[in-house]
Amino acid sequence: MASRQPSLKSRFLLGLLVPVSCLAIAVAVGGSLVISHVVEVTHDRLLKGSLLAIAERLAVEDGEVTVDLPRVALGMLETQSDDSIFYKVSVDGQTVTGYNDLPMPKSAALEPERPMFWDDSYRGNAVRIAAVSRHVYGIAKPVLVAVAETEHARDQLWREMIRELALAEIVLLAVIALLTWIAVERGLGPLAQLKRQIDRRGISGSKDFQPLDLHMVPKEALAPAQAINELLDRVSFATQILRQFTADASHQMRTPLAALRTHLDLLKRRLAGSSEVTEMVMEVDAQVVRLDRMISQLLTLARADEDALVRSPAEKISLVAKAKQVLALRAQAAATRNIELQLEVEQEEMFVEANELLVDEILGNVIDNAIRYGPAGGVVIARLYRNGDTGVVDIEDDGPGIPPAERQKVFERFYRIARPDAPDGSGLGLAIVRVLLDRMGGSIELGEGKCRGGLRVTMRFRLT
Repeated sequence: MASRQPSLKSRFLLGLLVPVSCLAIAVAVGGSLVISHVVEVTHDRLLKGSLLAIAERLAVEDGEVTVDLPRVALGMLETQSDDSIFYKVSVDGQTVTGYNDLPMPKSAALEPERPMFWDDSYRGNAVRIAAVSRHVYGIAKPVLVAVAETEHARDQLWREMIRELALAEIVLLAVIALLTWIAVERGLGPLAQLKRQIDRRGISGSKDFQPLDLHMVPKEALAPAQAINELLDRVSFATQILRQFTADASHQMRTPLAALRTHLDLLKRRLAGSSEVTEMVMEVDAQVVRLDRMISQLLTLARADEDALVRSPAEKISLVAKAKQVLALRAQAAATRNIELQLEVEQEEMFVEANELLVDEILGNVIDNAIRYGPAGGVVIARLYRNGDTGVVDIEDDGPGIPPAERQKVFERFYRIARPDAPDGSGLGLAIVRVLLDRMGGSIELGEGKCRGGLRVTMRFRLT
């Protein structure tokens, strides 16, 4: 399994979001401590207010401590959580009023007039207790006053504040993640634009050796982009040399071939009476014709690879009219082998925007193959129909066909199926058709004939 390529975007996002997440966790921990402190201080103030309200109403009558318990003293502790409130007033360990079993600190542990707070448990509930020691005129020993409150309201308030803090952090992290994503997208935008420029110069598409536009490329990516420009420049130079060689080769090779064919024609006329010599001359003539065809196909393939055909001026071409013309030009070759050419058209109005020589070469190669590989006395059928915005051309013969395992291999250059009775060929025809259709944005596929078996070649063209 191929290893997954690292992503700059993922690295940037992790590099930014991981520290932010750690900071958010630290804020959450610190926030929870602050919330706990705020809740405790807030409720302790109320508890202290209730405690001091009771302590202020202490009095001594006939040597006995009395308390005029004010309603407001316990009312200020009432909450929506229905907390229970307990109180106790005692002197020297003896309860004056309140809950007798309410925990109380030792008087020695209390500083006079200074409230003391602690957490405890009372009657199965967690409580917060506040106590104060106060000297009352008329009695020697200090009076201890304590007020206790269950912690339901404190816990509820703590949970609500923690929930609000968590929600705020989640929203904040989501916003930060979104803004970080947008920032990374914008930051990597020049690299995405550079990728699109490189993709447009891909091998599968038309060849464009123009240098990449580097004015928006960040300096971190400038070195590889400049290296690509240098490579494009070298490839462009090599392509120009190849194009010049192709042009020179076409002239240098075709001229002697034309002269050779002329001399062979003259020789055949002079040796018309000698059957043995004439047979040898005919064999040489056939090989010269084959060589001439191969050179023509190689030149066409080279021009297609260089986009020379595709970049030449395009025009609006009727696909049906062109198919009729190509079939008419090959009628003599078909008649020589007693092959019947048929044309079936479902719709006349189908136009493509392309170079005429390009369409000629595509249709001509496929029909030539059908005539050459079909049996003598057979039929070649050309069907044209429309499928949405695509024009489809089916060329079907009743020859031996191509096995499914070989149908992709025959598009390779110089590949030929080994058959004892196969006619001479170069193995370039279908390779040329595929290259030219790819350059036009079309496609080709091979299948079995619908009516007579054999081979069916389906070509699709983009219609205008």
